[in-house]
Amino acid sequence: MVYLSATSRRPFAVLLAGALVGGLISVATVGPATAAGTTGDFDTTTPGATPSGWSVTGAPGDATVQDVPGTVDRSMRLRDTSTSAPVTAGTAFGTTSATVVAGFRLRAAQTSATIGVHLDGSGGHSVTVAMGADGRMYTYDASLQVDLGTYSANRWYDIRVVAHPSSGTADVWVDGSRKAKSLAFRTSTRALDGIAAGTSTADTGTAWLDDVRTTTESTPQGWPHIGSVGPRTAWEIGTSKLSIGAETLDRNYTDYQAFAPYLGKLGATSTRIQGGWAKTEKTKGVYDWAWLDHIVDDADSRGVKPWIQLSYGNSAYTGGGGGGLGGQLPTSAEALAAWDAWVTAMVNRYKDRVNEWEVWNEPNLAGIPVGDYTDFFVRTARLVRAAQPGSVIFGQEAGIDVPFAQDFLVRLAEKGGSDLLDGFSYHPYNADPDDAWTYGQVQKLKGLVAQYAPGAVVRQGENGAPSRPGSFGALGDLDWTELSQTKWVLRRVLNDLGRDISTSVFGISDLHYPSKINSKGLLQTNTDKSIRYAKPSFYAVQTLASVLAGTRPLPGYNWSANPSASLTVQAFAKNDTGRQIVGVWSGAGKPSESNAVTATDLTFTGGNFADPVFVDVRTGAVHDIPAANWSASGSTYTFRDIPVYDSPVLIADRSTVKF
Repeated sequence: MVYLSATSRRPFAVLLAGALVGGLISVATVGPATAAGTTGDFDTTTPGATPSGWSVTGAPGDATVQDVPGTVDRSMRLRDTSTSAPVTAGTAFGTTSATVVAGFRLRAAQTSATIGVHLDGSGGHSVTVAMGADGRMYTYDASLQVDLGTYSANRWYDIRVVAHPSSGTADVWVDGSRKAKSLAFRTSTRALDGIAAGTSTADTGTAWLDDVRTTTESTPQGWPHIGSVGPRTAWEIGTSKLSIGAETLDRNYTDYQAFAPYLGKLGATSTRIQGGWAKTEKTKGVYDWAWLDHIVDDADSRGVKPWIQLSYGNSAYTGGGGGGLGGQLPTSAEALAAWDAWVTAMVNRYKDRVNEWEVWNEPNLAGIPVGDYTDFFVRTARLVRAAQPGSVIFGQEAGIDVPFAQDFLVRLAEKGGSDLLDGFSYHPYNADPDDAWTYGQVQKLKGLVAQYAPGAVVRQGENGAPSRPGSFGALGDLDWTELSQTKWVLRRVLNDLGRDISTSVFGISDLHYPSKINSKGLLQTNTDKSIRYAKPSFYAVQTLASVLAGTRPLPGYNWSANPSASLTVQAFAKNDTGRQIVGVWSGAGKPSESNAVTATDLTFTGGNFADPVFVDVRTGAVHDIPAANWSASGSTYTFRDIPVYDSPVLIADRSTVKF
């Protein structure tokens, strides 16, 4: 799939073709075009044709859309058969001095030819990411070649470039890892206008390009760009209240091996996994743990601690319960005995690596009577606690069903089982991530848990938004894009963490249900469940995880604003220094497709900043706040003309930001 960048273009004019040091091809310039953001798709282009909006130069050779061998995918193929001329394909996204975020996938058929993709300005290639003829990827810091590691033939690489014409610098990511930062442009320019891909003059070879996505991002006028937020791995962060969902592996709707390389890079420090009784015990009394062993061990090795939900049923047993979403509890004596044996074996097997367990998934969604669920919870929790005395055990429900939760807690207390409950998870799907009713219900839930199970916690255990229309599951009937998904996820996570609620993002990867795709993942998938690319939401959560590492929320933070309509503020302080990070965004309801900002004056009466900076969480860009735009009197800080929109921005002390 390709996302084109302009609705009006003129052909590229090739100014120079020749071997370059480290070597790519031609330098091209592009005429005026509309702003980036228009979308297109290689998959709908007739094989053999040049995609609309792209211009091709160079011969012999070609750049045409083709079916990718061995897949059901269609991509643009660049084929160079000459050692004296390059092949280049390019498209314009309009001359802009704003930040340009470009994502694309690149694949070479060999490791013996130089293939590259460039962001171009009037002077030529400003940012380059290339696969060299020596089997290594590289970019440039001004004229200095910067190594990005090895690459393999016939493997797709997921590449992201964030380029800032205002500072003449760029950052480069490969497969979710930032590989280079603050790179000086190869050719100095204050504006970018197009993206081009090509082969080197001296080499022959074939490359494939797909999923080209470019957007322009406005920046605060006159505010110096000072860098981008550097990601932190789960190992670097250690512990946090941010979790990432890895659900449905028990039903093979996702592929752990495919998304595992991205897992620790996100920065979430725990992951929710469904235990999969039916997948483990396909034959009565015979357990095959290999699939789950690998997941638990691998996640743990990446610094991401698994917490396991004990579910679903098992059709190997009569009365074994439902096997998926909305499934009923096991009921027969034989099935319940087998459940007991599996739970005990599960906890004994993983208790050295897992200490959090959740009992069943969304019993109220399945219409399971609360009395039946309570009995089942007590039965299961006692088995867990017997095998692992220090275990942490959660009850669970769909949505925020206060009556169901209250009945469960009352019945649990009547059975003398309140001491078995360490926490209660809820799944609040709604289009408005700032919904006041939701958090009012959470407060009621917290009050009930405190009353009936003192010391137990309430957490958000599953929540997300699709990235395209027609998605399976909750919120799938609404019109979503990768932009609105990103804003939604950021607002939900900041709202939860700002209220000191542990929160889980659903999920790491798109889910392939039998009927359709659930596009709530932070990673886009292919039809075989392999990872296509990291969505903007992945990088946004990565940024947020990095900034909030080692912080505590500041509930009840005192602020005022002008204008103040539909404004949300969540504040945090670093645990060691007390320096603050304050998230601000506007809007109510489902996030929009517009990034229009409103200049907003903010006053914090309990602030703690030595050197405040401005961070757009969605893009990761960090800008200095000029002295004319802020002032302090004691602990009262006033910030003027802060660009606020319906995605979180941060006012953060510079010391809290990793660059």
